[in-house]
Amino acid sequence: MKTSSRAVLWTTLLYLVLGTIAIPHLIDDFLFGIPEEFGMSNQTAQILAGLFTLVYMAILIPLASGRKPGLYGALVMGIFLALAGILKHIPLMLLPGPYWSGAFSEVLIIGLIFSGLACSFVAFLALRGTGRQ
Repeated sequence: MKTSSRAVLWTTLLYLVLGTIAIPHLIDDFLFGIPEEFGMSNQTAQILAGLFTLVYMAILIPLASGRKPGLYGALVMGIFLALAGILKHIPLMLLPGPYWSGAFSEVLIIGLIFSGLACSFVAFLALRGTGRQ
């Protein structure tokens, strides 16, 4: 069953905002050695970044079509990225001194968390509303 076009539009827009923040943040992670922290080579990290992009697009296509799998994917991706930001980066940001490149890195992390939570929340509301039409 398709959802309302308004719910799909808002979820899709928030999902695009999430991607607009997640991709630069991913580059920031590469610049500041996150793959090395997990024992990954550059090549392995690049393959995983490519897979992330593929999964992100595989969610976007059904989402923009108003299909439930896209809404579920946006909900899960939003929660995943928000939790990753909260669990990995917030504790480091709370330490004394500047974090990575300073304000830009911090804005990316805060943006990732808030856009992920907002996308998940709107996707949840859209999914909840599909049975009432």
